[in-house]
Amino acid sequence: MDQWRARFDAEVTFANGGGLRTEGFRLDLPGPEIDDAQLAALFVRHLGLLMVAGVEISNKKIIAEAHKGGRGVTAAPTGRRLVELSHVLRDGMVTLPGFPPPRISDWLTWEASRERYAAGVEFHIARIDMIANTGTYLDTPAHRWPGSADLAATPIDRLADLPGRGPGRYRFDQH
Repeated sequence: MDQWRARFDAEVTFANGGGLRTEGFRLDLPGPEIDDAQLAALFVRHLGLLMVAGVEISNKKIIAEAHKGGRGVTAAPTGRRLVELSHVLRDGMVTLPGFPPPRISDWLTWEASRERYAAGVEFHIARIDMIANTGTYLDTPAHRWPGSADLAATPIDRLADLPGRGPGRYRFDQH
């Protein structure tokens, strides 16, 4: 299977001021054809940039090269089967019967941001209030035993390539 990467220079300007310039940046591509606007969007997503006002692409060259990994481009199959467990949360949806549902609202609206910040600077910030067990949930030792490892302290290798079991039959040992 052929894999493609772009080698390019980019100049990013931010809506809140400042900028970023790269030279000879390499980025995995889904295929050999990509225009500058698509490449700019992939670049912004790969870097996780926020408040981008514009991206200028120059010196673009598409090369046949193995993917190195990145956001937005699926890597070559590895023989492993990964199962996506996430799902969309909606305001008021029941995630666990008897537990409070998530509440999704505005913390800062587009209109309020225009009043609060400099001319031309606008954005939206949502607010989500929910219990920790909402959505895809992983029970960790800290849920049952005080002072035990929570999710942040659980090594990732304990969470991958595990055998599957039916609902309600998972168990973490304390150690």
